[in-house]
Amino acid sequence: MKRIAGILIILLTFSCSGGKNQQEKSAEKTTSDEKTTVAFDQEVYDFGTLKAGEIVVCTFTFTNTGNTDYLIDSIDTECGCISVQFPREAVKPGQTGNIEIEFDSSGMVGREYKAIEIKGNSKELKHLAIFAIVENELLKIKY
Repeated sequence: MKRIAGILIILLTFSCSGGKNQQEKSAEKTTSDEKTTVAFDQEVYDFGTLKAGEIVVCTFTFTNTGNTDYLIDSIDTECGCISVQFPREAVKPGQTGNIEIEFDSSGMVGREYKAIEIKGNSKELKHLAIFAIVENELLKIKY
């Protein structure tokens, strides 16, 4: 039992090492301090059950519902298991944009919840979340 607990601790330590991971910064900077509003089609995505080591992708679509261009400055993730692609150019009022999330389940086991924080010129700080249940043949967790 101690051996399994030790392996679990090592896997969890390496799967999300480094705490927060700041993704690439946008090449453009906001030209004004004007804020806008943004609406996402969905803010949570459930990948369902995955095998450890699977790499999966989902896309979050948003619409600029305000009167000012929307520009994403940066996106912060909880760990290095997530990589993000987002529009570097401003999204005009009424237009849509996509944020693509790639999740690598290597070294994980059990229920996984990952938060994504979007920093831009919206009136409210935006958050997205992904869920998955990761099956790992090396470890079994009973809930």
